[in-house]
Amino acid sequence: MIRIDNLSKHFADFSLKNINLQVKNRDFFAVMGPTGSGKSLMLEAIMGLVPIDSGTITINGRDVTDFSPDKRGAAIVYQDYALFPHLNVEKNILFGVRYHGLSDKKIKTNFSFLVEKMNLGHLLKRSPVALSGGEKQRVALARALVISPKILLLDEPLSALDPVLQDELKNLLKTLHEELEMTFIMVSHNFSDVFFLADRGAVIHNGEIKQQGTISELFHKPCSQFTAEFVGMKNIFHLKKYNGAGTMAIIEELGLKITPGVNQHEYAALRPEDISIGDQNNIKDSTIFAGVISKLASRGFYYDVTIKINNTEIMAQWPRHDILMHGIQQGRKAVISLPLSSIHTF
Repeated sequence: MIRIDNLSKHFADFSLKNINLQVKNRDFFAVMGPTGSGKSLMLEAIMGLVPIDSGTITINGRDVTDFSPDKRGAAIVYQDYALFPHLNVEKNILFGVRYHGLSDKKIKTNFSFLVEKMNLGHLLKRSPVALSGGEKQRVALARALVISPKILLLDEPLSALDPVLQDELKNLLKTLHEELEMTFIMVSHNFSDVFFLADRGAVIHNGEIKQQGTISELFHKPCSQFTAEFVGMKNIFHLKKYNGAGTMAIIEELGLKITPGVNQHEYAALRPEDISIGDQNNIKDSTIFAGVISKLASRGFYYDVTIKINNTEIMAQWPRHDILMHGIQQGRKAVISLPLSSIHTF
């Protein structure tokens, strides 16, 4: 287990503030947050590349706060690959083994496994400048894994690749995580990557952890307005209390009322993809509304659809196929189904 307690690091214009985080052994853990929120800095602190001002970092029960990077049992892969241009692929992969006390047999076994797994055999004598982006990323991964780390830190590993290569590398990362049985921590902006790869994760903003938990909890049960907005809730409403009893109306115009069980809750939120087109009475606890399509924005394979119901606007996300099949157009009336069980309060 990786445990971070009250970690702080202060710079002139930015700080990591009292970071508390727990990552279980063999987790695939995703760290998400806006640009400049401190994601990469936190990875470098775990790796030991950035000295911290206060707090502790514990790996498998051992306090490694003051350990050098090569003594932490971790390896890091950057989004820009960070390969040595004067070394060929083989020498790049093997560059760090001298610092980790591995036997020649172990090095040979690891090297052979990774070269075959990542299809690098025909590239070993090439210079990094002669490699594609996907090939560079596979070499960077092999270099990190050849030392048999217990933890692999991935800083935006897919962001520099085209969609086809992204899919290939995602599948490779998933396979490596399953086969090597090690802990992966990945920084990412891409939610589809997070859903495909990660078991648990955290959201960071302005150097502070806002929430951590399972990926489902982060996306479906955010605990703050920032997290809800960041994970794409879209429909976030202030709640109104009635009779001081904790029963709250989500949207007064719709007359929806729920009892969240916590009187202090201030917001209700609903993911746009949870709203269905048409009368879905077969869906348990679904409530039917009629409204007018006020906005329609194509996102390629799906549409952002804004429906105005009385004086309230709700955003849905519907597949292109459903838009065409139901004849959804701006200005037309539409019937929607809103599942009460999908409404989350915080």
